[in-house]
Amino acid sequence: MIKLSKRLQAVADLVEPDCYLADVGSDHAMLPIYLLQKGTIKWVQAIENKMAPYLRMKGNIEGAGFSSHVLCTLGDGLTSLSPEVTGLTICGIGGLLTCQILEKDPSKLQNIHSIILDPHRDLVAVRQRVSQLHFHLVDETMVYEDKIYYSIMKWCPGDPVRPYNEDELLFGPFLMLKRGEIYQDYIKDQRAKVNAILNGGLPKDKREYYLNLYRRITAQL
Repeated sequence: MIKLSKRLQAVADLVEPDCYLADVGSDHAMLPIYLLQKGTIKWVQAIENKMAPYLRMKGNIEGAGFSSHVLCTLGDGLTSLSPEVTGLTICGIGGLLTCQILEKDPSKLQNIHSIILDPHRDLVAVRQRVSQLHFHLVDETMVYEDKIYYSIMKWCPGDPVRPYNEDELLFGPFLMLKRGEIYQDYIKDQRAKVNAILNGGLPKDKREYYLNLYRRITAQL
């Protein structure tokens, strides 16, 4: 069985068993191959939007012996999504692009039971905009790998019980609740970065913003 990075392993651990998964931006197809080897899923659509990554992905799937279990697609985002798909993974890209992929055609999400996202930036925008697509968070986890903190989110259909507040959008409601060791290290790291900005000399309007942010971060410790 192939070995995944900590980040992709955290994603794999959130995948619904026996779902028909679509892995958007599948790259080397490590995630689909692992899930098929483990028996978590039986079918997957692996999607890439450029020819070179698509051919690499297809070659890796063929080499692993899973050609009959994978629909390899050269397409943009969810444009060519199979109607049979019930689960989505979108990993390794920026948060704004993640939102754009999901928002482009919301009708593509009608049969989706779970969405797992690994946005590398703009986490507030992701939490805000995906919830506006009538999905709610059901789990979050954080991993630290190669000196980077990754927030992995699992969403299911339905509006949140209430709108996420500002702290939940910034930090993640489940991460705040769990307060795991990696999350605490992340909070300390963020506080140090904001403190460095405050000590760098700021205009009054920006200083007020960062002082407020510093207080919100410190409250998480």
